[in-house]
Amino acid sequence: MVNRPGRHLASPFKVVAFNALGCPNPQAVAELLRRPPLAGAAIILLSEADWGLSRSRACKSAAELADLLEMSFAYSPEFAFRRGQGEFRSFFGNAILAAAPLEKVRFVPLQVFYDWTKRRRWKLAPETATTKLGQRGAVAAEVHFGERSLSLATAHLENRVAPQGRARQMAQLLGALPSSGPAVVGGDLNTATINVNDSRECAAMLARMPLHPHRLRAPEPYEPLFEVLERAGFEYRQANPPLAPTFTPTGLLPRFMRAKLDWIGLRGLNAVPGSARVVPARLGLKRLSDHDFVVCDFTF
Repeated sequence: MVNRPGRHLASPFKVVAFNALGCPNPQAVAELLRRPPLAGAAIILLSEADWGLSRSRACKSAAELADLLEMSFAYSPEFAFRRGQGEFRSFFGNAILAAAPLEKVRFVPLQVFYDWTKRRRWKLAPETATTKLGQRGAVAAEVHFGERSLSLATAHLENRVAPQGRARQMAQLLGALPSSGPAVVGGDLNTATINVNDSRECAAMLARMPLHPHRLRAPEPYEPLFEVLERAGFEYRQANPPLAPTFTPTGLLPRFMRAKLDWIGLRGLNAVPGSARVVPARLGLKRLSDHDFVVCDFTF
């Protein structure tokens, strides 16, 4: 964690959620975050932030991005890697960047439904004799904008579990936050409406897509984690544009097959009408991630 002096921010405040796919090019991501409508973000909720991993050229992505944007940051690893008996030097996790100093930073462990440490081949650590440890988790913190205090949390929920499992993870995350007061949660919630590790579920969903063509872009009825958010007082309908997918693994995939996986939730805050947008993670012709940015302005 590194804190920098807060900068003056006028209301409304801007929050961005982004799965950076490791963020191997922080300079390019920072360039997009300096352009409207992303420019001037007060809070950035970052998922899949690599730290010393080979796939991202061993960069410390959250730290480098925060330095480029002159923001405070807190990084929380989910998984750690080492070669042989050496030290753990490479990590995969989540981060919060803020335009004011962060306080009460903590890691929130989430229930394990799929043990990634036992996966024999993992794109994050292709080297032989690599040891992995860790589990899915979230990072939470508090920030002050003027006299206002705000709770923050970002998570990368499990995709290799049924929707009920993601709802349990969301309940764990919210249980680690104050039960009342202004709060922002978000990140890659992996709202795929199925367990993507179950081939029969995947085939059944594809067979039903002609009858439910909006399923992947409007996953709310299939994902009980949204009920968990609502019971805890969080609003997500105004903070996220409807039917706007955020996941594009390939441009050849038809739009109706692109999933809405990344979300922002607000409690005790007001989303500015019409401000919620999905912004392509593209600089020129080059995509910087297989996920896009979600952005929303809010007021207290």
